[in-house]
Amino acid sequence: MLFAAAVLCGCASDPVWKRQVFAFSQPADPPATNVPSNIVALNRVSISPLFQSRSFTYRKAEDSYEQDPYAGFLIPPERALGEAIRAWLRASGVFGRVLDPGSGLAPTLIAEVSINELYGDFRKSSQPAGIIEVHFVCYEVKDEAAGRIVLDKVCTRETPMTRKTPGALMAAWNADLREIMDEINSAYAKANSNDR
Repeated sequence: MLFAAAVLCGCASDPVWKRQVFAFSQPADPPATNVPSNIVALNRVSISPLFQSRSFTYRKAEDSYEQDPYAGFLIPPERALGEAIRAWLRASGVFGRVLDPGSGLAPTLIAEVSINELYGDFRKSSQPAGIIEVHFVCYEVKDEAAGRIVLDKVCTRETPMTRKTPGALMAAWNADLREIMDEINSAYAKANSNDR
């Protein structure tokens, strides 16, 4: 009887329902070295109050959402996204040199990002998807005052999930963010090609 109790306790020591935490992946490529002379600061990343929780949010019906008590972000999602967006900007090299938070350098460009949607779409249970919508604004700074807006773009992505699991949702969000940042980097490069 003691042996059976020990076996059962051993099985329960690593339950399937343990808390899982995730972070956005960052580009594997090294930062670009041939970059414009701009100095860029990602000043603000804000997330809609609907999706600010560290817990993953699932959309179950048109007006029905659910938060997962067992799956979420390692750090607050606005910080997690800020780190990843900064890394994607740095890897592309099209904006310029990207500052880390707290840098003493004065930026010549400021980027502000609003995340309007960040959830797993489970309205069609056979076709789950990761959804992200990003509003990206970048403007010049002259004499410490906001200047000309050089990019104002809203990008939405919906990536199908391979399975209905938190890990699959995180993988879909990473694919979403990679495509969004590619689009933003390309749009900035195209809009500002004459300024170089």
